[in-house]
Amino acid sequence: MSVETNKQMVKSTWEAFVKGDIKTAFANMSDEVSWLIPGNLSNLSGLRKGKAAILEFARNAAKTFPNGLQTQINRIYGDGDAVILELTNRGKLANGRDYENEYCFVFEVEGGKIRRVREYVDTQKAKELMS
Repeated sequence: MSVETNKQMVKSTWEAFVKGDIKTAFANMSDEVSWLIPGNLSNLSGLRKGKAAILEFARNAAKTFPNGLQTQINRIYGDGDAVILELTNRGKLANGRDYENEYCFVFEVEGGKIRRVREYVDTQKAKELMS
């Protein structure tokens, strides 16, 4: 796949994921997909392997944001099989607080499917807002 095709596929996958359209999002992911959030927060950080583990994480995240998230994609970069999304997520937390945080996602594409995701976010800020 070309870099532009990878960028468009990742963007549409992210948009589907945020809307809760898991079927569309997962159609673009390898069966062996992994999703890593570096850090040491037990409910957020860690490595999730496979669609089932990612789905469980997404369902828990949906409970944290009962009205969903609004995503603003600020930039999208592509180089070879890597696509980087810089974005801002905003929403109302289940605890009533407003949430806004900056994210950087690195997607690795293999064979036309997303194989690895690395999510970089200020986990300390997220923890403070969620507690």
